[in-house]
Amino acid sequence: MAVYRRRVQKIGKSTYIITIPTSWARSIGLEPKTEVVMEILPDMSLRIFVPSKLGESSKSGIYVIDLSPSHTVNDIVREIIGGYIADAKMIKIQFQDYRRDVIDKAISISRERLMGLEIVDEDRNSITLQIVVDPNLSEIDSIIRRMTRLSYSMHIDILSYLDEKYHSPSILESIISRDNLVDKLYLLAMRQLSEILRNPYEMSKKNLSYPEAILLAMYIKNIERIADHATNIAIILMNVNRDEIDQSIITLYRNAIEVFNKISTAFISMDKSVAIQISKTIEELKVAEDEIRKRLYYKINPYVARFLDTIARIIARSLDIAEQLIDLYALRHI
Repeated sequence: MAVYRRRVQKIGKSTYIITIPTSWARSIGLEPKTEVVMEILPDMSLRIFVPSKLGESSKSGIYVIDLSPSHTVNDIVREIIGGYIADAKMIKIQFQDYRRDVIDKAISISRERLMGLEIVDEDRNSITLQIVVDPNLSEIDSIIRRMTRLSYSMHIDILSYLDEKYHSPSILESIISRDNLVDKLYLLAMRQLSEILRNPYEMSKKNLSYPEAILLAMYIKNIERIADHATNIAIILMNVNRDEIDQSIITLYRNAIEVFNKISTAFISMDKSVAIQISKTIEELKVAEDEIRKRLYYKINPYVARFLDTIARIIARSLDIAEQLIDLYALRHI
C-alpha cells in the first residue's frame, strides 16, 4: 500500500487544503472538475473516492486457472471454490491437452456446491464461468439468517424423528440433503464477506471493521459445522434402534439445540446479556454430559457413543458463538 505525506495548507480564514498524489489521479482517470466524495470513517480518517470509478472497479475481476497435467478433479474444484470465495466475477479455466471429461466433472461438482455458477463461454482451450447470484441473497445478513434457520430446523426435525412412534427414514434423508444447501450458503456468505472487505466504502456502509469481520467469519463457520453435526446424527440414527438411545441423551440433545437456538438468535440481534446467561447454562450441560458418560460407560452402543460425542461438539460450538458475541459486542462499543 502506497503512503504519501502532505502538509496541510490554509486558504482564507477557514479553508484547509492538501494536494492529492498525481499517480493516483492518473491511475483512476481523474480530470479537472471531476466530482469526488470525501467520507469520514469511524477512526476519523478521511477517505476520498470517485463514485463512478468505484462502480467500475467492483465489476472487474477475472480469476484464471491454468491447468497442468498434475491437476485432479478435486484440485480444479478447490481452485474454482477459491476464486468464488475471493469474489471473482468470472472464473476462466485454461488448458491444453487436458481431458475434457475431467474438467466437466469438476465443473459439475462445483455447480452442486456453489450458488450462481454458470458457463458463459468456452472454446477449444478454455471455459469461462460467471457468478450470478440471486438478488435476494446479495446481502450477507440475509444469508446468515437463512443459514442459521436451516441449521436449527435440521436438528428440530431430528428431534421430531426421535419423538415419533413410527420413524420414517425419509426424514433423515431430507436432513442429509439439506446440508448441501447450508454448505452453499456458507460459501456464498464467505464470498459476500470477501466482497465487503475489498471495498472500504461497503465496510463503512455496513459498519464493519476488519476485527469484526474475523468474528463474523468464525460465527458463519460454526453455523456450517452445526449443520454438519445434524447430518452426522442423521447417519448415526440410520444405524441404531431408537430404543437403544437412553432418554437422558435425547434430553441432553434437546437442551443443547435449545441453547444453540437462543445463542444464535442473540448473535444476530447482538444481545450480550443472553450470551452471558447461556455460558452458565452450557456449563450445566457439560456436567450433565459427564454424568451420562459415567453412568453408561460400560453399556453404551458405539453408535450411541458417537451421538453423545456429536452433542458435546454442538455444546462446544454454542459456547464458541457466545464468546464471539461477547467479543463482537466489545469491539463495537469501544
